[in-house]
Amino acid sequence: MPDVHSDRPPPRSMRARHAGGFTLVELAITLVVLAVVIGLASPLFTGLINGSRLTGNANELITAMQIARSEALRRNARAFFCQSSNGTSCSAAPAAGWDGWLVFADEDGDNVVDAAEIVRSGIIEDPIQVIASPSVTNATIIFRADGLAYAGNNLLDANMRVCLPVTNPNLNVRDVNIAVGGRIAVRAPIDAGGACAAPGNL
Repeated sequence: MPDVHSDRPPPRSMRARHAGGFTLVELAITLVVLAVVIGLASPLFTGLINGSRLTGNANELITAMQIARSEALRRNARAFFCQSSNGTSCSAAPAAGWDGWLVFADEDGDNVVDAAEIVRSGIIEDPIQVIASPSVTNATIIFRADGLAYAGNNLLDANMRVCLPVTNPNLNVRDVNIAVGGRIAVRAPIDAGGACAAPGNL
């Protein structure tokens, strides 16, 4: 028997029930919930990003100093790791800390950077701060042919502090230690309360 009602439009309530999309109230609630979630997650993301920057810069310093030590051993000559503002010569550290670094192998023994002696260089971008221990005189670490680290004529046991002047994360400091035997390693993160003071020698 044919359905005599097949061409009849469905009731209004049925049409509304099957209509797609969101109502204005549902959309507003969704946006409010999304804003709350973003607000809660933002500090976490900031802490993760800052922590990653600290670790990345500390690892970069370790790599640079390990390269300097390796070059000293390989070339049987002194290799320097020093503060550098231009990537081509060593310079005094600014008051706020190092703004760059340079590795060069002093094959002619004149304590001066020659273009052919430059092995690697890098920059330190704000707001990252890198501060050396007081024992790192003239903002220079020297690796001799035996692989030991010196400041001038003195065996070196010092720290290079990588710091962000923030409280998120709480652990805002990474100290890279240069031990007497030439071993270079990062120490456990430090909560410095958002401050970036010079590290101790040991």
